[in-house]
Amino acid sequence: MKRVRFIHTADLHLDTPFKGLANWNRELAARLKDATFHSFEKIIDSCITENVDFLIISGDIFDSESKSLSAQLRFVSGLKKLSGKGIATYFVCGNHDHIGSWINAIRIPDNVFRFDAYGVEHYTHKRGKDPVADLYGVSYGKKAVGENLALEFRIRENASPVSIAILHGTVGIPGPHRKYAPFRMEDVMNRGFDYWALGHIHKRKIVHDSHPAVVYPGNTQGRDFGETGTKGCCLVEIIPGINPSMKFVPTHMIRFEEVGIDLSGVHEAGKLQDKIQESRIRIDDYNENDSYILRITFTGRTPLHAQLNKPEEIRQLMDFFNEGQLERENFTWIDQISVRTNPDIDIDQIRKGSDFTADLLQAFEVYEQDEVKQVRLIQELDEDINRYAVKRETSEIDANERTELFEKAKWMLLDQILGKA
Repeated sequence: MKRVRFIHTADLHLDTPFKGLANWNRELAARLKDATFHSFEKIIDSCITENVDFLIISGDIFDSESKSLSAQLRFVSGLKKLSGKGIATYFVCGNHDHIGSWINAIRIPDNVFRFDAYGVEHYTHKRGKDPVADLYGVSYGKKAVGENLALEFRIRENASPVSIAILHGTVGIPGPHRKYAPFRMEDVMNRGFDYWALGHIHKRKIVHDSHPAVVYPGNTQGRDFGETGTKGCCLVEIIPGINPSMKFVPTHMIRFEEVGIDLSGVHEAGKLQDKIQESRIRIDDYNENDSYILRITFTGRTPLHAQLNKPEEIRQLMDFFNEGQLERENFTWIDQISVRTNPDIDIDQIRKGSDFTADLLQAFEVYEQDEVKQVRLIQELDEDINRYAVKRETSEIDANERTELFEKAKWMLLDQILGKA
């Protein structure tokens, strides 16, 4: 019984410039840029270790049309390494790396097959003289493709035992991504393919797991806080007539993660570093060999509340925690700390009182339960504000931000009043 093993990857986004980050921290931007290349090297090594028949890349190999010469050379170098081991590569070009953007002077290595943009092409992969899989694909000839390319895929006559479609496109709701080459599930379900190797959506997702398998492997290295969690590629094994077997293979070097830290009962500032380290270890699929970029939210009732709510204190805390981190092979970098703590105050006891503090608390709770009053109060305050920048901010406050604003104001006032009592 012939089985086919391959690695399916997509959205490598090699050479991502991280422009915004580079403006304020060039060293961190450089580490992230290099991480995209290291992730690709992990994929190459996994192909060799797993002894796969071939590698599939479903588009967006590079981050932009103006890809650097060095990025293309590093990509080709990895494919040469595979070719030297007898492992083929099949890839399509997506919206970020459409065919017209490639540097013609760089020769694609032997045993590497790039699908053209003039309709769906097919290649037959052979083991010795025996055909084991037909691979079909189509590249983008321009940046924006609005046509339903899935409808162009048709299995040839005298097909090989396994048929694989490679497509950079969008099925369903694209989330934060633009809707390129959109298609519906019914467009791919009855075309006779065993596996649809998709690209473009950066979140890992098995859209359909059998007859056919329809899979987004996600991108290989997170690039911002919209791409948290583990990132990698998909190791696939197909035996004709049996549902494909799929295994996730991590390839990221740096992970973006958002963590919450409950400071209830924490009285000493010296404990904060331990709390951050504990929260890091509790991250799902934590790996001590990964680097982490964290956004932290402090919560809970703590005597440190007043101190933490001073912006300068938070800036200094971040500088302290981040000092020397980028000199380490595996670092933890704190990108942001949000403070949503409360003072260490017995709110129920205050509510039972009959003084001004109890009246203030009652007034806040009335507003917290009445959105109309919240909006009216903000509008009244807005009329008294002369600074345009502040007026613009208050006009764009949504319901969640409004609730958070009232909550924070309540605790700030209570903290001030009780601190002076």
